[in-house]
Amino acid sequence: MKVEILDENPDIDGAHGFEKRINEFIKDKQVIDIKYQSNCSGYADSGVHATDYERSVLIMYEED
Repeated sequence: MKVEILDENPDIDGAHGFEKRINEFIKDKQVIDIKYQSNCSGYADSGVHATDYERSVLIMYEED
């Protein structure tokens, strides 16, 4: 069994690019499991508010 961890990169992936990268990665592999994680964090400093989103996926697979 092998594993691969992919992180979303909004600058490169665009709206549905993360899903496309995942599908491209797994197309020639025997997938055992996929674990998805999403994180949203917010902060405020001197009246400036911001939110940060992170998405990642752990793919467990066998090579065909």
